[in-house]
Amino acid sequence: MIIIYESLIYAVHYVVKIVPVIAIGILATNYAVNIGLMRKFDRLIHPISKRAKISAVSALSVVTCTFSSTAAYAMLSEELSAKRISEREVIATTLISSFPGILSHLFTYFLPVVIPILGLTTGVIYISLRGFVALAKTCLGFLLARMWLGENVVVTDVASAHHDAHEPSRDLAGDKSAWDKSVKTTYRMLKRIVPVMFVTLFLVALLMERGVFQEVSGIIEPVTDILGLESEIALVSATEILNTYSGLILAGNFLDESVLSAKGVLIALMLGNVISFSTRFAKHSLPLHVSLFGPTLGSKIVAINGAATLVVDIVIIIALVLM
Repeated sequence: MIIIYESLIYAVHYVVKIVPVIAIGILATNYAVNIGLMRKFDRLIHPISKRAKISAVSALSVVTCTFSSTAAYAMLSEELSAKRISEREVIATTLISSFPGILSHLFTYFLPVVIPILGLTTGVIYISLRGFVALAKTCLGFLLARMWLGENVVVTDVASAHHDAHEPSRDLAGDKSAWDKSVKTTYRMLKRIVPVMFVTLFLVALLMERGVFQEVSGIIEPVTDILGLESEIALVSATEILNTYSGLILAGNFLDESVLSAKGVLIALMLGNVISFSTRFAKHSLPLHVSLFGPTLGSKIVAINGAATLVVDIVIIIALVLM
């Protein structure tokens, strides 16, 4: 009974914390579309749409991901519900959005947090590694889009349909009606998203309380022993599993005190990312994607993105160990 109560508290806490951010992102994006602001990005949208063989709307979501990944995914969800894009296009587009998505964290996390803690050199290298992982996923998304969609997607028609659907009329652009329309669209989406997100978060919390993710994370010390790495690397990685900021701070302290080299710190942080990926994706990505795209497609998107991240992370760790 206590576990159920604590899981409910966890779910409520994160819903209260996440939903306002989602609402603001969706509202801002819808308002920008309704007043025609998004057309300013046409020069970016059309090249992405043409090269990836995705619709202009999907390309717009890729650009939007630079500012808000939640708003971008909400846009894809709306297009999927209207059957203007396919599930395969959604999967490919979310992968393509990986690199623009990481750019959104550049001024909110990487530059103000990572650089001061790890120092300029190690911090820049770590940021570059994270960027490389995201870029590799973006390239994979382009490849899948061209393979799956090819010449079958009629970019012009899909783009035109969306353009007509969101064409700001004279009484909408710069008018209160644009705001009212945006609020109604946001409310409609939140009414569908929030209940599913709450249930998913509750189930994840139950698994966490039962120690399922801790058991997965428990393999970290044997891994470092096999690789012949310092025990401090395991400590940093284990701390990062519990809290990203705490792991980063501990890594910075070890680096300052010369307990670990820059190489050791990078391995520790990347290894912590690998070991904790199941927890992070379950806690953060799964509830959002399931609420937006449904259990089947949402789980598939999270699994593909998670697997791609995991593979590239492991390749980087192996390269660092061999250096």
